[in-house]
This record gives sequence, C-alpha cells and structure tokens, in this order.
Amino acid sequence: MKTILAPALLALALSASMFQLALAQETPDLPEDYSYLTRLHVPDAVAQCVAAFDRWVEDAPKYDTLIVPDRRVLSAKIDDDTAIFSVGNPIPVDKVIVMRAFAKARGKAQWMRVDSRCGVRDGHVVGVSLTPNMKPKIVR
Repeated sequence: MKTILAPALLALALSASMFQLALAQETPDLPEDYSYLTRLHVPDAVAQCVAAFDRWVEDAPKYDTLIVPDRRVLSAKIDDDTAIFSVGNPIPVDKVIVMRAFAKARGKAQWMRVDSRCGVRDGHVVGVSLTPNMKPKIVR
C-alpha cells in the first residue's frame, strides 16, 4: 500500500508545482478599459505600458491626469536593444517603450507635452517615467 501511495503523492505534488509555475509565468490580462488597444493591433507591451501609466499617475505627486492619444500609442517606439531602463534608474529591462503623451500638473489647468518611458522585463512593466517635453521657442 505504501509503495502505491508514494508515487501518487509525488505526482500530485509535481502537478501542483507545475500549475503554480505556469500560473506565475502567465502575462497579466489587460483591464477591460484597454482591450480596445488589442483591436487596434497594438503590441501587448505597449498596451501594458499605457495601463501602467494610468495606474502610476493616480498616485504621482506631480501629475493628476495623463492622456496618450491613439496615434501616439500606434507610433510608440520599442527599443529591444536597451539593457537598462535609464541611466538615472538602472533597472534591467528587455524593452523600453517611448511615447509622446499629454499630462496635467496637479493643481494646474494647463496641459503639457511629456515623453513617457516604460520599461518591460519578462512581460511585466518594471519602470515608468514622464519627462516634460518643452516645445522649442523660435527666436528671431
């Protein structure tokens, strides 16, 4: 009886650990608010970045609202050659996604252009940053 029970317990434990491993490696589903991006054929990493920016802006001290227009999402630059997120924040990444966006500073009414950077590693967003993009002034 013991010889039959031991292989059965081993098989059960192995299948449970394989299930957890497969579950841990699953890419997170996008919230329903961002499902339209898949219909626009936006890469998953870019759609995850847009969702991450929206979550991040809610708690950001500087900005209270962020808009990434569809045309900017569709023309997002994906850099597969970069090994770190940025010089100031050297998080290891697989991809860096850069998009132009518009943000509204907390307590102000004016919108400003920003460059958004998002770092992705193993299918998960590991870093986000917004940098003001000042429109150049033409001096005559």
